[in-house]
Amino acid sequence: MVDKKLAKVVREAYETVPVYIRNCEKLEIDMKEILKQKKWEDIPILERNQIISEETSVMAPSAVPLLMTNKLIFARTSGSTGKYMEIWWKKEDYNKSMLPLWYYRKKYYGISPEDKMCYFFTIQNVENEKKSFLRKSELGFSKMNLTMERLADIWHEMEKFQPKWLMLQPGMAMLLCKCMDKYSLERIESVQYIEFSGEIFTEAVRQAVREHFGCQMANQYGANEFNSIAYECPYGNMHLMSENVYVEVLNEDKKCVDREEGEVYITSLTNSVMPLIRYRIGDRGKMKTGQKCMCGNYNPVFQLSSGRADDWIILADGEKIMPNVLIRAFDCVNYRMDGVIKQFQAVQEDVGQFLIRLAVEEEDEYLEQEIEELFMESLEDERLRSAQYRFFYQEELFPDKKTGKLKWFENTIMKN
Repeated sequence: MVDKKLAKVVREAYETVPVYIRNCEKLEIDMKEILKQKKWEDIPILERNQIISEETSVMAPSAVPLLMTNKLIFARTSGSTGKYMEIWWKKEDYNKSMLPLWYYRKKYYGISPEDKMCYFFTIQNVENEKKSFLRKSELGFSKMNLTMERLADIWHEMEKFQPKWLMLQPGMAMLLCKCMDKYSLERIESVQYIEFSGEIFTEAVRQAVREHFGCQMANQYGANEFNSIAYECPYGNMHLMSENVYVEVLNEDKKCVDREEGEVYITSLTNSVMPLIRYRIGDRGKMKTGQKCMCGNYNPVFQLSSGRADDWIILADGEKIMPNVLIRAFDCVNYRMDGVIKQFQAVQEDVGQFLIRLAVEEEDEYLEQEIEELFMESLEDERLRSAQYRFFYQEELFPDKKTGKLKWFENTIMKN
């Protein structure tokens, strides 16, 4: 059943936002009648391709003056699925979307916004990239040129900073555990909590972090399009952020299913600038409604089936490094060329050999040459600069038929 808040979001979007108005006209549907009869399943599904191609027509007209006067918060999706998308927020909407997450961080694990926190970033400022970034209570470290030696230096910086909590990708957490073992580093006593996001959080990672850090930990599932989607309570259940998003799991017939795996579709309840309705995020999962939990949170429990777990880049000496270094190169190209890359995929075909597949706004020999030159300039890791790169351009990069996602990086060496 569609509740009042959800119905209000949908009604306003379909009355004002151009892309939704055109969808109604194209499909010849009466949204007022659909909402009146509460036939939520008859509302059209929104694809990422449509948002990228439609650009500002996905934005509420009332927000355009705010966009023109630089009064909106800008964010670009991380590209972890191989496709960039620009997201715009009002500051108050953005803060509202984060409130449920901060509420549960405090309730479950005693974490507040003013508590010191450390994290790792792919890119902060292309023109003046720094190895670390300090802002109020947050200290971030660049993922560029990560070696065991540099991780040890970062560890000592964190010891001086004395963070109460860390925000990590599972892959980064495993690197820190390896670094602790190699240099016999003692755990940082001030760290009381670690939050994981951005990749599949496996039991192997959980066990390794428990042994090395000995603190509370939780998994958080989110996306730049919505911010937090689901969050793990102390009893191990991932509860949906029903105050921020409405989540559906649909089977192959596009029917909503409970306790069965399917594709994940999300509707934003807080972004009035770019209201995404029944948006296919590209993940698969399972949802359980009506499940009571001892934590007192009765929001549906969610389980992610396939997410953004990454392969590793293998170097000539056998060392493995995280592929985020390539994301930074793509980000630099887009930063300097006004978002020219719409989709990307990097494939390591052999040691020192990479295939770079790109979908750009238009195919042009001189444009492609500039992209490739900027890409190579942006590779700060010398070991990757000496590799061979084959660039291949096409109109569209298609996702995997089984997962529904385009894996942005793939290592075919590990599969041979």
